[in-house]
Amino acid sequence: MKKYILAIIVAAFGMGAIQAQEEMIYNQYYFNYYLVNPALAGAEPCHNLMLTGKFQWVGMKDFPMTQLLTYKGRVWKNVGIGAYLYNDRNGYSNRAGGQVTFAYHIPLSNGRRYSKKASYDRQLSFGASFKVNYFYINTNRLYADDPTAQADNAFANTSGVGLNANVGIYYKSYGGFVGLSVTNLVPTTSDIYGDKELPAPLTGFLFGGYTFDIGSQRNKYLEPMAMLKMNKYLEVNMDLALKFGHEVDRDWGYWVELMYRHSWNKNNIQSLNLMPMCSFHWKGLNVGYCFGLDLNNLATQNGGTHEIMIGYTFCPVKHFCR
Repeated sequence: MKKYILAIIVAAFGMGAIQAQEEMIYNQYYFNYYLVNPALAGAEPCHNLMLTGKFQWVGMKDFPMTQLLTYKGRVWKNVGIGAYLYNDRNGYSNRAGGQVTFAYHIPLSNGRRYSKKASYDRQLSFGASFKVNYFYINTNRLYADDPTAQADNAFANTSGVGLNANVGIYYKSYGGFVGLSVTNLVPTTSDIYGDKELPAPLTGFLFGGYTFDIGSQRNKYLEPMAMLKMNKYLEVNMDLALKFGHEVDRDWGYWVELMYRHSWNKNNIQSLNLMPMCSFHWKGLNVGYCFGLDLNNLATQNGGTHEIMIGYTFCPVKHFCR
């Protein structure tokens, strides 16, 4: 059984180390849409810092965990910048990397404003990022658990670096928003498996939604959203979500959201996932939590996935700062 599990792990690595690195970043976008679309860097005229910790399949041995630090902000007139750094541990593999982003935002109207610093109601944004990912396999632990694995000589190198880029466009008009981005523009590999390794696949993201103000004071809202992700191998993921938010007063508010995720990637053992989440803010301070429940056989073998978010936003915005 140990050899069988090890073979699965090695095979999964072989299908693209860089792709696996990026999946754990993209999958956290519900707290920060910038993670899937660089055009969101500075889309709101403010600065935002966010730290998240993700603990996946809690209860299993060596369960994956990820730490992510993100910044995005408007630095000059219509110019935005963004960046993130991440660290990940997943069994025998360790990953780290980051991204830097430049974005430009074109205001299309001088509509309603909720404060002097609030954003234009209609805006078109463009963004581009440069990414670097470092990948390392702890062969000492791997061979200690199964000495016969060393004879397979599966790895050309035990570490590697991958460089890449992405671009995105984002449009918002009053309550509506839509974004399109493409990543892995450069067909590079981390050089872990030599000529056997496939480049990270070209991947596209399309998301959209609408914010409906409700209540007599218009301080509550409903926001349905959908996200579609597809790579060049026609592996498709779809997210459907519904968010309810309440800005109680000028200083604090909260939102709750339920998201359903489905994958048509036959190699993804998390084909079905249900994620309730919530967040509240006190002035600029934001705290959030997300629980991921696998709706498959793996759900009976672990305590689910837990994610904690803490951030600070240096500007007033009426709704959740995407």
